[in-house]
Amino acid sequence: MSGAYGNWRGRPVEIAGTWNDNNQAMLGLWALRPSGDLGNWDKPLDIAVGAIGTGETWQAAAGGAYDARWRESLTSLKKLWSGRSGTWYLRFAHEMNGNWYAWSVNSGNAAAFTKAWNRYRALQQEIFPESKLVFNVNRETVGNNADWRKYWPGKENVDVFGVDYYNAYPYVATKQDWAASMKLTDGVGAPKGLQGHLDFARSQGLPMSISEWSGTAANGDNVAFMQGMYEFLQANGGSGAGQVLYEILFNVNVHNNSYRVFNGTAMPKAAEAYRSLW
Repeated sequence: MSGAYGNWRGRPVEIAGTWNDNNQAMLGLWALRPSGDLGNWDKPLDIAVGAIGTGETWQAAAGGAYDARWRESLTSLKKLWSGRSGTWYLRFAHEMNGNWYAWSVNSGNAAAFTKAWNRYRALQQEIFPESKLVFNVNRETVGNNADWRKYWPGKENVDVFGVDYYNAYPYVATKQDWAASMKLTDGVGAPKGLQGHLDFARSQGLPMSISEWSGTAANGDNVAFMQGMYEFLQANGGSGAGQVLYEILFNVNVHNNSYRVFNGTAMPKAAEAYRSLW
């Protein structure tokens, strides 16, 4: 980590995020190794660790079919973390309420998912209890018919409730749009707005993370979403139940550069708002 992003915004980065979210990467963990970008990172770290791959099923996972791989991954994570002081937050099966990952959850595999989650939780507690396990949803359910609250594994099996939250569907262009979006629900009745997700975390006695978020340049460039997010975080930040424990802006060049605010942004107004606020 060069520090350039923190220098640009005028404040050091407090937490980093990375993705090792396929069956090979959850074992390789290349960015975390001594020669990797995060090999010397000593602050908190959010890690998307995947879950199951193409052709694998939650039903098989519930029966222990992938325990050996999960055990190997957690053992490597523990070893790579040793000697560092920052907490590592493990996002197992992140965005499982969408339809774009092999670990997508629907009404046909929801019960098996919960059993499999609890298997992973038991392994995490056995092997790497210093880490925190994050149940991380996409802001809304997409392409399946299951309400994630129905396959929630219980607060005793989760350390942090997380949501990934981008400025889309609906796009926030004004302060009024932001306010209207806060308590929206999705097609299966689950929370969609940021306040609804925070309320759920509070109901479970857990803190919340916003492990991925940003504006969406493909939809427009404005300051309202950045301002709204800043004010929300200022009002709700903290480590207690129903508070935002951490947030990570998704400054990555994907989807036609829709999300970056630094080092080549496609939304200069939003980027400047972020830089001035943060």
